Amino acid sequence: MLDGALRTVVRGVLTTAVVAVGVVGAWWLIIRIFDIQEYVVPPPGAVWTAFVDSASFLWPALWVTLYESVVGFALSIVVGLALATIMVYSPLLRGVIMPSLVGLNATPKVALAPVLILWLGLGINSKIGMAFLLSFFPVVVNAVRGLDEADPELLDYFRLLRAGRLRTFLKVRLPNSLPTMFDGFKIALPIAVVGAVIGEFVASQEGIGYQIIVAYSTFSTGIVFAAVILIAVASTVLYGGLVLLERVLLRWRPSSGKPAV
Repeated sequence: MLDGALRTVVRGVLTTAVVAVGVVGAWWLIIRIFDIQEYVVPPPGAVWTAFVDSASFLWPALWVTLYESVVGFALSIVVGLALATIMVYSPLLRGVIMPSLVGLNATPKVALAPVLILWLGLGINSKIGMAFLLSFFPVVVNAVRGLDEADPELLDYFRLLRAGRLRTFLKVRLPNSLPTMFDGFKIALPIAVVGAVIGEFVASQEGIGYQIIVAYSTFSTGIVFAAVILIAVASTVLYGGLVLLERVLLRWRPSSGKPAV
């Protein structure tokens, strides 16, 4: 089963590589046909050169951004699962909490970035907070959905056994909810990366977002493109790792449900 998961990941990587080659070829061709200036859209060769020349500061910046993203994403799982559990077991609180979460999710996160910086400072904590805010909602919604959709017959069976709520949660609700939760995780993880970069755009002294802002201010378009591509590739790798983890943990399930958001 693990070999099958690895084969699927390898197949996905190869497909992504073929698509990437096609995109680079189309990119180069469009620049040549329309004679686009390098300061507007640099050719792939110029971007590669900029990446090699800037690797000494782009790679450390990438690790900072990924750290912020992963920590924010992990916090969204911990807090989201706790909040989802409360809403599943308390319909009254659910009626209060869910509309509040919808309102928070509808708030432009860029508008909240200065507030987070005021509360958490200019360091990585405010970027972790931004990653958490963006990834939190899909985690909660899918967790609530998964916990709600537990098999009624299994729940009745555990009631007959006089099993407590904790045992029922661990043996029935949580395992049943994992496929739907992972759908939420796969939505939330890339959004967490976006949140970290947005936080770095607003105010920071490190990270990929900071390097993009610096390069943009000096019209170093090649570095801008290199940084954007680097974070996109890193996000894809993170997503692939999450998919592999899902396949390993949920090998007992033929497939997972569709995401709720």
